[in-house]
Amino acid sequence: MTDKIDLHTHSTASDGTFAPSELARYAKKEGLAAAAITDHDTVDGVAEFMAECDKIGLEGVAGVEISAQHDKTMHIVGLYIDHENTRLNEKLAQLRGGREERNRKMLALLRENGMDITKDDIISQKDGATMANTGRAHIAAALVKKGYAETISGAFEKYLKRGRSCYVKRFTYSPEESIDMIHAAGGIAVLAHPILISDDYAALRPVISELKAVGLDGMECYYNNYTPEFRGVCFDLCAEFGLLPSGGSDFHGANKPDVKIGTVSTGFVPYSVLEGIKKRVGR
Repeated sequence: MTDKIDLHTHSTASDGTFAPSELARYAKKEGLAAAAITDHDTVDGVAEFMAECDKIGLEGVAGVEISAQHDKTMHIVGLYIDHENTRLNEKLAQLRGGREERNRKMLALLRENGMDITKDDIISQKDGATMANTGRAHIAAALVKKGYAETISGAFEKYLKRGRSCYVKRFTYSPEESIDMIHAAGGIAVLAHPILISDDYAALRPVISELKAVGLDGMECYYNNYTPEFRGVCFDLCAEFGLLPSGGSDFHGANKPDVKIGTVSTGFVPYSVLEGIKKRVGR
């Protein structure tokens, strides 16, 4: 069995470009032993993904990625969740409502800044799209298609990232509420890409300490843009606070064309990482 896994991927249920079943088949084709679907603020793709994993012999992990309140970008990944859990789905529905409101406000700002981007430009990009299950990546793709930006990353840098003219903050839950949502659904809570909070040990340590105090179970020690030094920082913090190492590529398909499924900057995520997580959840 291959040793390679990926515990952070996205499908068309949020802002990826592979349908959930296609995502499972692609992970299998690329030689992964296991993969998790972790769409933003939704579990709508989990059932399709898991069914396809069972069909093709890929070890699937039901997951979600929840945006949490913080001064910097903070996302909490839930792994081994019950995607049918009522409380989780109610909370996620509120997050998607906030996403829809934010999208509408961002489109208004783009128009105010002279860019003709409409709702149809966004929801025409994928089957079943709504303003509640699309996000900045879809707005960025529309900006590229209409010639207002050369690349998706350029659209973020020029208009859509925090601090830019068309950025809008959206409704999110506190880190504690986000972690509680995951625990209520039987999952483990993992801090995604902590490098987006800080790449400095001294700055990151108090954040991890606070998250551990409200129930954090793990953090991503593998990601697509870590240096070997930062990966070491993550492992040190995991050891200090008793957290589980996790990680993945953050694969989005064509919306992040430079990110390959199953590949992180320091190589790949070994299956032993999943073994540790499975032991914690009793699988």
